[in-house]
Amino acid sequence: MPADLAGNDYIRGIQGIVKQFEKTLEQLGVQKIATVGEVFNPHFHEAVSMEEGEGDQEIVSEELQPGYRMGDDVLRPAMVRVTQR
Repeated sequence: MPADLAGNDYIRGIQGIVKQFEKTLEQLGVQKIATVGEVFNPHFHEAVSMEEGEGDQEIVSEELQPGYRMGDDVLRPAMVRVTQR
C-alpha cells in the first residue's frame, strides 16, 4: 500500500472488512495454503514460472496469488514461482 494512503479512513475500513471475511472463512474451516519456502506440491501449488538452480529440490520462492483449502479439498491452488535449490 502506498505510504500516503496508510491513514486513510476508507482504506482502514476496507482492511477491517477483509479481516472479518478472513475470520469467517477460518471459522468455516477454510485454510490458506502455505507457500514461500515450502517444497513445491502440484496438488496445492500452480507454478507459473521456474528458475533453474543448483539443486534438485523445487522450492516455492514467491506467492503471486494465495490458495485455499478446506480439509483435504483444494478450493483454489496457490499461484507461485518456483526455484530449484
